[in-house]
Amino acid sequence: MLPLNFHQTFIPERRYIAALLDFVAIGKKGSYKDIANETDIPMGKTNGKVPAILNYAKGMGLIEVDKPGKGGVYSPRLTSFGRIVYLGDKYLGEKVVQWLVHINLCRADIGSKVWNALFAEGGSLGNSFRYDDLELYLSVKFGSGNKKGRVGPIIRTYTDDAALYRARVLNASDEKTSSGTIISIHKAPLVEIYALAYGALIAELFETYFANQTQVTVNDFNRVSKLFDICRWDKFDIENVLRHIEERGLFTIDRQRHPWIIEKRCDSEDIWPKILDDIA
Repeated sequence: MLPLNFHQTFIPERRYIAALLDFVAIGKKGSYKDIANETDIPMGKTNGKVPAILNYAKGMGLIEVDKPGKGGVYSPRLTSFGRIVYLGDKYLGEKVVQWLVHINLCRADIGSKVWNALFAEGGSLGNSFRYDDLELYLSVKFGSGNKKGRVGPIIRTYTDDAALYRARVLNASDEKTSSGTIISIHKAPLVEIYALAYGALIAELFETYFANQTQVTVNDFNRVSKLFDICRWDKFDIENVLRHIEERGLFTIDRQRHPWIIEKRCDSEDIWPKILDDIA
């Protein structure tokens, strides 16, 4: 997972993500300085946005990048999801793409510790809470040092259109209370046109966490992946989403067993190229 301060307080500006995808798509590699020169992502002598943007793109599931080689050279590669985003929506303008990168940032394998703590594990906060409560929750989880710094840019990421505002993942109320701004988290959209996108993500999570299985119960799938928790879906929402992806032939759902059993019928590699097909 990405460390607590991977973002260096910067939000994931979509224009810089797009510039990085351009760089990666043609097979380029380089040091932070090289990447900055090629992409115009700001990078000073001692700090800058390149490391943060690289980490965001990795946490979003758009690229894979290993530790730097000789001379601090990075050789990032597009993922299957990243290639489709690069070809179809490299500025992350589509709401469904913003939701997918958000969900990836919350994952326990490639995502961020803070994103995971809030969106995947933060059920005790509820769907509406005060900013001060979030600071306290994160300081208890990760230690009290620099308590306010634990939140970082996570709220601004979803309130600034330069980043992921269009997903409407959360709302930060303008109304101030004695204990800070009120934050409300929204559920992922329950719309049929997102069936292929959700199906591709579920297939990828299936391959990641249940690589040697073709079937898994709904409960076990969520216990390990936390997908439905991240999306804030209740039992009826989950049933609705599973019905949509089953209608596309991506999975078979055994409703005779309780909990339901998901049987995978397609590889994620085959589904990712189709995720924007239904988006007008």
